[in-house]
Amino acid sequence: FDFKTVPKGPSKFAPPEVPLAKVPLQPLEKKALGLYRNLIEGHTDVPLAVEARFELAELLAQRHDHDEALKLLTDVLDKEPSPELTEKARLRIGTIHAAKGNIKGALGQFDAIVQNPKSPLVAWAQYRAGETLIQHKQFDEAIKRLSLFRDNGPYQNVQGLSDRALLRLGHAYAQKQQWEPSRQAYERLIGAFPNSVWLDEGRYGMAWAWQQQKNYDQAANVYSQVAGRTAMELGAKAQLQIGLCRAEQKRWQDAVNALLVVPTTYDYPELTAAALLEASKAYGELKQLDQATKLLERLQREFTGTPWAEAAKELQTKIKGK
Repeated sequence: FDFKTVPKGPSKFAPPEVPLAKVPLQPLEKKALGLYRNLIEGHTDVPLAVEARFELAELLAQRHDHDEALKLLTDVLDKEPSPELTEKARLRIGTIHAAKGNIKGALGQFDAIVQNPKSPLVAWAQYRAGETLIQHKQFDEAIKRLSLFRDNGPYQNVQGLSDRALLRLGHAYAQKQQWEPSRQAYERLIGAFPNSVWLDEGRYGMAWAWQQQKNYDQAANVYSQVAGRTAMELGAKAQLQIGLCRAEQKRWQDAVNALLVVPTTYDYPELTAAALLEASKAYGELKQLDQATKLLERLQREFTGTPWAEAAKELQTKIKGK
């Protein structure tokens, strides 16, 4: 099992993600769409109809109705609206192209905004370009865009954006396995934005970078901060990683103690399974084979038909053979 993002393996317990596009239109949404369309059809060239095209395109894009949204946004640009609305339309067009996998089209729209350094959307255009490049695994180019939020004064305190950009910068560095600059980007996020909604994700990323640098005590300390701040899935992942750090240090009892917090504290089946499997290995290293066997039997009983149960079965066979 690969615990890099903890865990990656398939699970029959994972709940399906339901995109907004698959959720039926709600009555108020239908009414809003109808009003926008009536305004556009009845008053084609008035400024209010141009605004309506943009707002309707925004609603449609959120539901992944990209083709109609693109047509509306193209119509907006054809009407030669204000510079502000032009750039808003370009930003949304670029985002749609990125979602459709058209990286060249996306970057073209974002860079058209970047050409105007006084634009209030220039930081958003650079960020969206960085996200698009990450999506297409062009991490070096993404780092060039996102490092502006670390190094360039006007980008360093954009409300609701600079902290998020630093988070993604840390991620881009991590994808290149450049652990020290990754850690520094996350540390910058934590230090500069102590009230950020991305604070726990930043701490987790920083701990992960420490872990890859084999600084297990530092990693465990930061993971502990995450686990202590949230009972959500990220906290469970952090608790699991604490156990894995202690296992790397061959501190087997500490590993068991940390790992068994996961099934007793959190309700995330796949993380519970991972923790039970790793705890059973740690018990094996401690020569406490009865405890290891109990956890492996529990895994096979509670996670029947999953990769975790198969791994538990294989490990139990090895233990019996000793």
